[in-house]
Amino acid sequence: MSKIEVISDAFILLGKAPVNSIGSDASPVVASVSKLYDLIYPMIITMHTWRFAMAFKTLSPLSSVPPISKYTYAYLLPNDMLHLYGTYPVNIDYARYENYLYTNQSTSLTIEYSFLPEVNKWPAYFKNLMVVTLASYAAMPVTESEKLSEDYSQKALNYLNTCRAIDSQQQPNPVILRDSLLSRKFG
Repeated sequence: MSKIEVISDAFILLGKAPVNSIGSDASPVVASVSKLYDLIYPMIITMHTWRFAMAFKTLSPLSSVPPISKYTYAYLLPNDMLHLYGTYPVNIDYARYENYLYTNQSTSLTIEYSFLPEVNKWPAYFKNLMVVTLASYAAMPVTESEKLSEDYSQKALNYLNTCRAIDSQQQPNPVILRDSLLSRKFG
């Protein structure tokens, strides 16, 4: 699986010939769709906590004092981080500016974040989501058909919801602990 295969599959969905190259010898339309891919991929990754695109990293405080007076410590965030989803410990006050996280937490801090995994690491449902979404964005430049663009936009939205449900099944549901007050009321 590669970027060119995703682009080629989107062209096939749109009723066009497969794409063999996205390099300097590619047509202007193929080059445009390649740029669309580069815009769409990070956007889709940040639309959901895709389990295959999540990572944990333990950070150590930097030795320099942060420039924000409200916070005592600064942590350098990973270069591959797209979106910060949380910290551990959980209930800390923090702020993110540029590629730093500022807080009053003095010990090491673990973060959960999304990144862009290699295309060959995608599960099948996500590959199909990328192909359909790319086809929805590429329909106008490739086919000049507004109807086809609208149809694939709706398919992409429906498929996004399906894929989010599939992906969410890879994490157990939280256990609801029995509350003593509710136990007395409802037995």
